[in-house]
Amino acid sequence: MINNKRHLLPTLVFCFFALNFFAQSIGGSASGTQTYCDSINSGFISLTGQTGNVVTWQQSTNGGNTWIDIGNTFTTQSYFNLKQTTCYRAIVKDGAFPNDTSSIACITVFLKSKGGTISGAGNFCSLPVNTSLTLNNYVGNVLQWESSENGGGTWATISSTLTTLAVSNVTVNTIYRAIVRNGVTCPSDTSSITSINIVPPSFGGTLSISSPSNVCYGINSTTISLTGQNGNVVNWARSVNNGLSWSPIINTSNTFVVQNLAQNSIFSAVVQNLTCPRDTSTKIRINVSSPITADAGNDTTIIQSDTIVLYGSGSGGLPIWTPNYFLSSATSFTTLASPILTTTYVLTVTDTISNCFATDNVVITVNPSKFEENIANIITPNGDEVNDTWYIEKIKYFPNNEVYIYNIYGQQVYEKKGYNNEWDATYNGNLLNDGTYYYVLKLIDLNLIVKGSIDIIRSK
Repeated sequence: MINNKRHLLPTLVFCFFALNFFAQSIGGSASGTQTYCDSINSGFISLTGQTGNVVTWQQSTNGGNTWIDIGNTFTTQSYFNLKQTTCYRAIVKDGAFPNDTSSIACITVFLKSKGGTISGAGNFCSLPVNTSLTLNNYVGNVLQWESSENGGGTWATISSTLTTLAVSNVTVNTIYRAIVRNGVTCPSDTSSITSINIVPPSFGGTLSISSPSNVCYGINSTTISLTGQNGNVVNWARSVNNGLSWSPIINTSNTFVVQNLAQNSIFSAVVQNLTCPRDTSTKIRINVSSPITADAGNDTTIIQSDTIVLYGSGSGGLPIWTPNYFLSSATSFTTLASPILTTTYVLTVTDTISNCFATDNVVITVNPSKFEENIANIITPNGDEVNDTWYIEKIKYFPNNEVYIYNIYGQQVYEKKGYNNEWDATYNGNLLNDGTYYYVLKLIDLNLIVKGSIDIIRSK
């Protein structure tokens, strides 16, 4: 029997799949490192030699201590106007393999060099000068310091790279500066210039006075002048207790006017040259004389031809009355006065040593007495000095008078206010004829009018 069995042969089935072959991620190399001396900059960092795709770029501004993802997946990374040194790297991943990091490329940024300013110099009043100069507000490192004693004409190098420079034994005016550079290849910059100035010390000078140093009490004026000083006047000062204490006087002038002192005083001026310590001038003393007093007494009223006693008083000197007429004594405090007119008498008491004085006055009002009508009725103007002028007795006691003279026709030939026995029988400079004339005398203070006649007789 034939066994017809089917022989089953293994069937090979080949399935073809699309195969991706992945290798270990390799970060590659970042290139493009640059150095700039300014914040104006731009460029690219390129990645080469990597295996895998860029997942992100990262940057660090603290030397790689921390990194920040940028989010860029290209093989180049740009930068623009960096203000500080910044490093870059790429993160690369190939398939399921772990990330790998590229090498690091850094863009080094140096800000512009800035020389800054220097403190510690200025004006110095004592020699030699020892001080310390300090550089402030600079950018970079000190390359060297320099000094000049001829105003910058030439400079001497000081081999110090510190920001503080100690200077000593300076005896002439000297200027200083520092040379600063930020980065090795960046241009250097020069600091501001500072000066050590040798200033002559303050000197108070000498005081002088325009008049004698002894002045009168309460009424005086003199000028004190300052010469030979070095510096400016800060103020003047006065002492009234022989220099134990001083009171400042607001005055910056080289002269000071002293007025109406009432006590002995010492004066000085305070002088300062720039920042140097102040100095005081020589001192000058002004002595004030003892007070002098004068009292002429009270005003009073008398009648013409009366006599009154003036009771003056005073101290510190000798008395004198002015005017000195109608007085029994002009050099005594107490004196008799017989003025015929209202008179103001001035009593002056004078210190003969200092020539200081005090004054006071008294007014003696003189009222007219009764008028006694003793009027001449004849005038003989012939040059014999007898009756050459028309005479009215005691007319001097009545100076407030008016006289009018008329001829027989009523024509006025003479007029005078304040007549004092001076009419010589003339009219407008011409001699009047002999004859009878008529007068009118008005005594204003007595409200009295007196009339009468005058005969002109020239024959001898």
